Amino acid sequence: MAADNDHFEKALMDMKDSFAGRDGIKHLADLGYPMRAIKDSLDYPFPMDKIGKVLWNHYLGNETILLKAPGSGTGEAGFTYIRKTDAFGKQSFIRVTEKKAVTVTRTWKKIVHNTGRDIFNPTADEKMLAVKEFIDKYSVGGPDYVSLHFGRLKRNEGPEWHSLLSHLSGDERDYAEAMPWESSLNGCYHLIDDRMLRMLVSLEGTGCLPGVYYFAEETEESS
Repeated sequence: MAADNDHFEKALMDMKDSFAGRDGIKHLADLGYPMRAIKDSLDYPFPMDKIGKVLWNHYLGNETILLKAPGSGTGEAGFTYIRKTDAFGKQSFIRVTEKKAVTVTRTWKKIVHNTGRDIFNPTADEKMLAVKEFIDKYSVGGPDYVSLHFGRLKRNEGPEWHSLLSHLSGDERDYAEAMPWESSLNGCYHLIDDRMLRMLVSLEGTGCLPGVYYFAEETEESS
């Protein structure tokens, strides 16, 4: 009986640590920690692929990753909200029903990236400028997304996937390797955040650079 209790207590402790680890992963990721720094900061041992799975679900929840193209469905979002501040000063939005509403309408532009440069022999400066010039030209504040087809490549584990990985290093390579892109073989749409921009810069001129981008424009109207 004592052995059974010890086994149960250990399983319960592992479960608690696991949940705490997941929360820690999400919190550190939101703070901008690189993948390996997240792994090294956790008390509970999480391999990189499990960290990737936690982040995949987290990013689906906060729309860092979309499984459908931006603008799919209604094509715009309208809602009424008020800002609330709790006792600790944390602010959040809640939906309300009131006569005066703020409607946020979002429209999207789908644009294929084509720099017109020598993509086979770009200099380091050209690699940086080409992506930034393209983003700056079409972005009006975001959110902006890039279409990724990493799932099919990772599932096949073929030369294309290994070629893509070979052009990445550091946190960008860790992110590409650890995330379960194969969960969506039809591709996904990733927010162009700092990490994704660094990945795009690294992939430019390699033949692996994603080519389809979505740029958002939001307008607010009071009624």
